[in-house]
Amino acid sequence: MSIGVLVLISSLWWGCGSHRPSDEALEKQFNKQRPNFERLVKMMDEDWQMSRISSDFTTRQDNGSWPRPESEWGISKQRWNEYNKIFVEAGLKDGTTRRENSSDVLLDVWSAGIVPAGASISFVKCEPPRNGYGHTERPCREDRDSGRADGNGNAYRYKKIAQDWYLIEESN
Repeated sequence: MSIGVLVLISSLWWGCGSHRPSDEALEKQFNKQRPNFERLVKMMDEDWQMSRISSDFTTRQDNGSWPRPESEWGISKQRWNEYNKIFVEAGLKDGTTRRENSSDVLLDVWSAGIVPAGASISFVKCEPPRNGYGHTERPCREDRDSGRADGNGNAYRYKKIAQDWYLIEESN
């Protein structure tokens, strides 16, 4: 009985996140929401100390723990609410990410699975290297119109959708 329940729950959980948006739909979203996307990139540049901002948590470059006191969030509650308003408006259900010491900003639009085994799609803005930060995202480092790799249980593909903007899909 318990195995059947686990299989049912797992099927429902995986099924809920499996509706991967098409590249065409994502490019339409990008073209429609580009002003919001540009605003989020500007905000992340202003909030350079932040690594991740989503609707339910934040992480800083120097502190990934959550929950933590509001005084240690890295941004004010008002600023977090501003991010969340734009996330909803722009259809970015997973928020935004900037990896450690990266000049690149990811706008996280879709994900399925969990951390050790999942897939994600993001819009990537390749920002100019500055203040000791450089390119960390594959599209920005490789500087090509498209790329793809598959190996060791990891896969990625990306394609350029505008000047300094890419669509990237990653899985592991």
